[in-house]
Amino acid sequence: MDNGLNETLSILGSLWKLKLITIAGIKLTLGNVLVALILLLLSARLSRLVVKLINKRLILRFVDDKASQTTYQTFAFYGCLSSFVCLSLTIAGIPLTVFTVVGGALAIGVGFGSQNIVNNFISGVILLIEQPVRVGDTVEVDGITGTVIAINTRSAKIRNADNKVFIVPNSFFLEKGIVNWNYETNILRTTIDFGVSYGSDVRHLENICMDIMLNEEGIEQTPVPQVLFTDFADSSLSFQLIFFCNVEKVASLNHVKSAVRFKIDDKFREFGISMPFPQRDMNLRMDKPISVNVIS
Repeated sequence: MDNGLNETLSILGSLWKLKLITIAGIKLTLGNVLVALILLLLSARLSRLVVKLINKRLILRFVDDKASQTTYQTFAFYGCLSSFVCLSLTIAGIPLTVFTVVGGALAIGVGFGSQNIVNNFISGVILLIEQPVRVGDTVEVDGITGTVIAINTRSAKIRNADNKVFIVPNSFFLEKGIVNWNYETNILRTTIDFGVSYGSDVRHLENICMDIMLNEEGIEQTPVPQVLFTDFADSSLSFQLIFFCNVEKVASLNHVKSAVRFKIDDKFREFGISMPFPQRDMNLRMDKPISVNVIS
């Protein structure tokens, strides 16, 4: 029994010391590689735990801006991960000088097939540092309009009004023109256009619309909302309502505009103000009289 156990331990010991590869004079054994892999797997988990602690004790206490919180959390994670990786390799007996050789091979691979990955990674770092786009911002990029819910090292996630989540490469934000509705302020201007029948009391209409906008919860009172008489159109008097909303306090601009339209329609019905549809008069010119048959 003891002989069998000793033989098994001897075989395992031989496997543990089995030389796999020699890089720049450094011999890597199976044991070194296994220990390094186990420690590397633990490194990611430990990094997340440490970042949670840093986030709770430091970031959330001293940083109020949510976008900046995300930036600090990301850099803290990769800083911890790098430290744990170096520590893991040292414990496993793999010197960091191995990467001077391996790095050259990786550089060649990057040059041939990983340009997009590296481009998006660098773009992600730039986004996190310069913050032209932040988590929580409403943006338009490459035909997609929505709210940024995450910025990772390779891509960003954007959720649109239909609750669909789009994965957008980080390079899009730097290479293509984007519209960031929250870049300098959360107060956005919006308008509603409509027309009323000729003969309507336009001053009364102005008072009705101003009262609606001044009492609508989603509309900011500064700048002051405006009612503009924009045109004498073919079949109506044209008006435009201008008001401002804080996009962080409302579900969406469309929700606010819908609420205003509902109230306008209710008030116009109450006071007998009509919104005409286009009307056209048609004249028929005929060389001969048109015969008309009346069927009883």
